[in-house]
Amino acid sequence: MRTLPSILFLAMTAASYAGSLTVTKDEKTGWDVYVMSQGETVATFVPAAGANVQSIVHRGAEYLHQPEELSKLPGVRCGTPVLYPTPNRIKGGQFEFEGHSFVFQKGPGNHIHGLVNDAEFHCESTHVTGDSVSVTAAIRFDDKSERGRLFPFEHTFRLKVSVLDGAVRWDYEVDNDASDRNLPFGVALHPYIKYHGSRKDTYLHVPAESLMESVQQLPTGKLLSLDGHKLDARQPVPLEGYQADDVFFGMIPAKPAKVEFRNVGRSITFEASKEFTHLVIWTPDHPFMGIENQTCSTDAHNLASLGKNDVAHLQICPPGEKRHGWVTYHFE
Repeated sequence: MRTLPSILFLAMTAASYAGSLTVTKDEKTGWDVYVMSQGETVATFVPAAGANVQSIVHRGAEYLHQPEELSKLPGVRCGTPVLYPTPNRIKGGQFEFEGHSFVFQKGPGNHIHGLVNDAEFHCESTHVTGDSVSVTAAIRFDDKSERGRLFPFEHTFRLKVSVLDGAVRWDYEVDNDASDRNLPFGVALHPYIKYHGSRKDTYLHVPAESLMESVQQLPTGKLLSLDGHKLDARQPVPLEGYQADDVFFGMIPAKPAKVEFRNVGRSITFEASKEFTHLVIWTPDHPFMGIENQTCSTDAHNLASLGKNDVAHLQICPPGEKRHGWVTYHFE
């Protein structure tokens, strides 16, 4: 028979690991801030700021680069921006699909990072269970919004963010419920992962099949062998001197990417569903890096229009159907 102190200890331990969800309103912006906690993992999610998971804390350590203030969260500067329907760059800010032309940006340069990273999502539901806490947020594309006029497929893009003990998971859903056309899309996460210690003690593992050749940060559609390449990370490599802003191809669920902060004994594994065939590695001269799971290549819409969708992997959602996928960050 257990003694009373041991029963109390077990009850207190179970309570400390139970999931919780708190919602506060930021006074300056008026945005609802959702703080999800499960075990030793806490994530802060702001649907109104581009559905950005602003903060992930595991065992007391913050893993994401933070904004100076919450009002600066929308866009692509910090936290975990969501890229949709065009991950990363679109050449010239325009593309063609099934006989129609789409212009996301007029003038010189490339459009970058999609249409929702600074848009307001609305909360659809919340759930707290014994082993996870989740918030589902959605955004509508229609002719009432600028994003709907730029990308004129009436549909809903939905994200469910879940926190488990030791993990944060994103589930996306593209619901082509009202458009009468095939919907071409890509989904990506663009996390700003903080370094924990020096680059020489930070090791990157990307078990990809190949690297995409690029010109001015736009893939050509040609695949390059990683054998002998300076960016080959099929075995863990230190990030000291490793400079990349490149697209890796051929990622599969059984072989996820991983970053290890060996000097402090921490790591993140970037597990993803089969839809996420591409991975962008970005290692700027800043105290953070990007390890970006993508369902398609950078500039996938243009590559697909050139007959190169075997390497672009542009996703298509037919009228009346839905498409799903997920990414999970595991913290150890």
